[in-house]
This record gives sequence, structure tokens and C-alpha cells, in this order.
Amino acid sequence: MGICWLYFMSGVIALVLIYLLILSSVFIPNNVLANVMAFMSELSKNGVVGLITLMVFVGQYVLAYHLYVFFKAKAT
Repeated sequence: MGICWLYFMSGVIALVLIYLLILSSVFIPNNVLANVMAFMSELSKNGVVGLITLMVFVGQYVLAYHLYVFFKAKAT
């Protein structure tokens, strides 16, 4: 249960950090937004393979959350 929660929270923390870095690009120049947009553009160019990759990339954190909820319900 704890491992699933830690894995899910690592994804949440990564998303929050990306969001904060995009917002901080107003004051500190960085390439985070350009890199995220290039990643999404590259996935869209690859068609079905890109769609599957995006589903796996996002779905692993959704699966970790649902496993955490499942194991938490079984523990109580």
C-alpha cells in the first residue's frame, strides 16, 4: 500500500514541479515549457504509438492510485 502511494505521489510532485517551473519562467529563463510542448508534439506525430505511450505514461500513476485505494480498503 505504501509503495503505491509513494509512486503516485512521485508523479504528483513531478507534475507540480513542472507547473512551478513553467510559472517561474516569467522570472527565470528556462526551457521547461518548450520541452513539454516538444514532447507532446513528438507523441502526436507518432500516431497510435504516441497515443499508447501517453496512455502508459499517465496510466501508471492512475493505476498506482487505484492500487493504493484498493489495498487501503483491504487493510481496514
